[in-house]
Amino acid sequence: MKVVILILAFCSYSNSKYVDLTYALNKETILWPGRHISFNTEIEKKLPDGSWLASKGFCISEHTSTHMDAPYHFNELGWTLDKFPIDTFMDLPGVCIDIYDKVHRYEGGELRTVSNYVLTKEDILEWEGKNGAIPAGALVLVRTGWGKRWPNRNEYYGLPLELRTTTEKSADANPKNSTVDLESPEASNLNFPGFDASAALFLTSERQINGAGIDTLSMDAGNAKTFPAHKIFLKRRIFLIENAANLHLLPAKGFTLFAIPFKVDAGTGAPTRLIAKLPDEKNNL
Repeated sequence: MKVVILILAFCSYSNSKYVDLTYALNKETILWPGRHISFNTEIEKKLPDGSWLASKGFCISEHTSTHMDAPYHFNELGWTLDKFPIDTFMDLPGVCIDIYDKVHRYEGGELRTVSNYVLTKEDILEWEGKNGAIPAGALVLVRTGWGKRWPNRNEYYGLPLELRTTTEKSADANPKNSTVDLESPEASNLNFPGFDASAALFLTSERQINGAGIDTLSMDAGNAKTFPAHKIFLKRRIFLIENAANLHLLPAKGFTLFAIPFKVDAGTGAPTRLIAKLPDEKNNL
């Protein structure tokens, strides 16, 4: 009997489809204004015995590329990343709320982008009306379609034309100290979709979710000044995922998510490998 169970489990596992929802760390990685990323080659050569040895290094912020925010990021009394039990990030019921058509609208035959559209409680209730209630313990992802702008920094930031650079900034050859200035011209003129307070309050008070995420630079819309969604989620110990990739490949529900952050002691966040497991319906044993 045990052999049969193991065979069935293997068939179910091997027939599953995995989707990588993570951006790679590279010189095109888009960072919050003021942050820096650097890469260097430590060794890359043949050794005297003819064998090969290669090792590279990188220096990044905790909040780089596809990454996780810990409660301490916006809550002085909140947990740092290392305080979460590992099962908080494993085998999570996946939900994808698609608001692409609300962010990108055709009006008068022309496509209009609502750059700072915010997901509302009403949007979530509309999704639930079609798909059922969000399950307990879920990681709720929101697809805005912003990911199609990656890795174009100007487009992903949603910067006005006067602040756009003619060449894309890339990783520095030498490490620099990152300085986050929330009042810099770029940081003060970001434009992209996010969550509004009503959505964050609904998900934290009326649905028992584990985490929430989005395919933009921040959980709050680009023009938000006080970061209300961050504060609501993180005060209630909900971990957050930003810069999620490939959300267009997900169904509305019925998949499983794994969000594995770097293990950083006292981390306010960390780059995270976000993976979806989509069961093969033909072999869903």
